[in-house]
Amino acid sequence: MAPSLDIQPFSSFLDMYGDADSSFPRVRASWVWDNRSAFSLAGYISVSLISPTPMFKRQRAITRLLLQSLTITFEGQSETLTPRTGYAPVRLCSVTRELLCGEPVDLSNEGREDSDEPCSWNVVFDIPVPGWLPTTSVYGDTSVGAAGTRYALYATATFTSLDEGNSSPFSFTNFCAPFRSRARTADAPTCPITLRRFVEPPTGSSSSAFPMSLYIVDAQREPETEGSAQSSIPPDVLKKIHVIASIPSAVTMNESSLPFVLRLQGKDLDSSECERLRITQFSVDVEQVEVYRNTLSRDHLHRYPILSQRHQPPNVPLRNPHPIHTLCDTALFMTAEPSKASVDRQFSLLPPSESGLYIVSGDGRVFMHGSSTAPDEKWYILETKVPIAMEPHLADWAGAQKRRTTEISPLFSVQHFVHVAIRCEYDLPDSEETVHERLHFSLPLKHVCIPEFVTPSEDAIKRKPSVELQKSCPYAQTLPAYSQLFHPNGERKIDYTIPLPVYEPPLAAE
Repeated sequence: MAPSLDIQPFSSFLDMYGDADSSFPRVRASWVWDNRSAFSLAGYISVSLISPTPMFKRQRAITRLLLQSLTITFEGQSETLTPRTGYAPVRLCSVTRELLCGEPVDLSNEGREDSDEPCSWNVVFDIPVPGWLPTTSVYGDTSVGAAGTRYALYATATFTSLDEGNSSPFSFTNFCAPFRSRARTADAPTCPITLRRFVEPPTGSSSSAFPMSLYIVDAQREPETEGSAQSSIPPDVLKKIHVIASIPSAVTMNESSLPFVLRLQGKDLDSSECERLRITQFSVDVEQVEVYRNTLSRDHLHRYPILSQRHQPPNVPLRNPHPIHTLCDTALFMTAEPSKASVDRQFSLLPPSESGLYIVSGDGRVFMHGSSTAPDEKWYILETKVPIAMEPHLADWAGAQKRRTTEISPLFSVQHFVHVAIRCEYDLPDSEETVHERLHFSLPLKHVCIPEFVTPSEDAIKRKPSVELQKSCPYAQTLPAYSQLFHPNGERKIDYTIPLPVYEPPLAAE
């Protein structure tokens, strides 16, 4: 009788805080990382025994097993599937821990063999998980079932049955015993784990906003199209325009707008050039760029310790691959077009009703009078809030064009940019002709998730006793990683920077 295994993590979510931590030793052969960047995934494995229902006996026999090994494995995988790149898998990590230290364990349901309830033992596990792993997500070709990044726990028990001697010598079990191996294995059902990453706002900022970052940009004119012979603004005039843009250092996924500040200065322009030069409008667009690859990203390989090739498919197949992998292994899956190493998907995050175009009020001669408090600087400030669509409104081969967090993984990456274009008009001297140019530049933008602090209502506090704890504790995010509290051998870390109290001799007994 094989034991029944059931993996019970304390939480099915593995929450990581901060950016992906790449502080690890550069040793890829053994695939190790710095414990300071590890997070803890804890829980227990329930090992259960139950006696089978006898066919000819009224009393059930005692089930005894010698549990020789019990392992728990945390494994992550990433797969891409697109019409142009085809199918590509990669094993992100594989962390295995042996939970039985020392000699095998004798398990028996003696005394409860007649019960319909199983006799169970819970074995606690605590796995250090590297802090650079990408989040759980689904992406790729939706027509054949999207792939993505997934994580799961797997458990395997190696045991030997000790109850053959308790049965009849003429039983079918004893008859087959010489033909089977005494050491057997049992696997637990796969336990999916969802990995999430949060970034806490800096101290002093609101829970939904990050501080503004300044960018001194070099705005370039748009390239001329073929066949265009129109006049342009003199380059020496455009070089005198100084541009500073301000956007938040990060934008949370629950924010529906992006604060944007544009500062213009023409300090080196003479009075006649300030009179001829006008800024009539500017446009702002928030773009999301998704890159799908069928080969590992060199940038990711340089920063993070991916498993070596001998641990990758097809040398070692994934535990839970996409169903289409069978077609790829037999070379029956073909792309509609010639295969490419990578393909990207770009789309705007603006709502469909927004164009991103803003008209500058007045006559546009912004360099004649600045809006700065310092008159010698003559800065002209344009400030607005750029709306961001909260729900996708378009779809293509990769599914809905939904907003994602900024991330990088071996086969899939998401980047965000703010594209700005400034329309300039200039009256040519000694002529009635007015020419125009568009100066453009792009800024990197980061989309992140922040922890959700759930504050219970007063009615909920009155209804529930104070001793009852929620399964998902909102304060769990303040706990440090396991490796920050304990050494790899399990000993507790001691902070020796805290001084000991001054020694005081005991008082003499009176």
